[in-house]
Amino acid sequence: MNLQLDGLKSYLDDLASASPAPGGGAAAAVTVAQGLALLSMVCNLTIGKKKFVAVEDRAKEILEQVTTMRAQALAEAEADMRAFDAVMEAYQIAATSDEQRLAKKVALAQATREAAQPPFRLMALASRALPLADQLEKIGNPNVLSDVLVGRHLLIAGFNSSKENVEVNLRNLPADDTFVAQMRAGMDALAVNLSGK
Repeated sequence: MNLQLDGLKSYLDDLASASPAPGGGAAAAVTVAQGLALLSMVCNLTIGKKKFVAVEDRAKEILEQVTTMRAQALAEAEADMRAFDAVMEAYQIAATSDEQRLAKKVALAQATREAAQPPFRLMALASRALPLADQLEKIGNPNVLSDVLVGRHLLIAGFNSSKENVEVNLRNLPADDTFVAQMRAGMDALAVNLSGK
């Protein structure tokens, strides 16, 4: 346990430092991953128990899904940090001539579009995971019901946090950029799905 907490402390120290990365994007991804980890725990405390033999197959299926999703969430944390670095690199491009200024503008816009995508994918991931939490609330071991509920809260927090990270990038793009319209439509659709659960 102490070794695990040491790793967590190191992450939190990095998050708290003056370095802008890891930042909100990574924190949102870790929040989603924590929610998924709790769903995994509930599956593991349901599988193999005689009382829940009727739902064991479904619990195993959910466990496989949320385990894969947790790895995806952590991959998005890394993708978010790489995308942030690319934006910072674009800001460093020299812009003393008109040609350079145009090149910098294009590079910055492209890097910003790329930076909006990891948090958008996290929104979609959290949205797909929430129905699994709903199912586990019904079929999982009731002794760990609170862990399902906390997992759901974390998924929702990760969804909303990721939405903020998409928005901050979209605000740095021209309002008439077709990418902005596409992303906003995608976020609206995910939000409708979320509210419908």
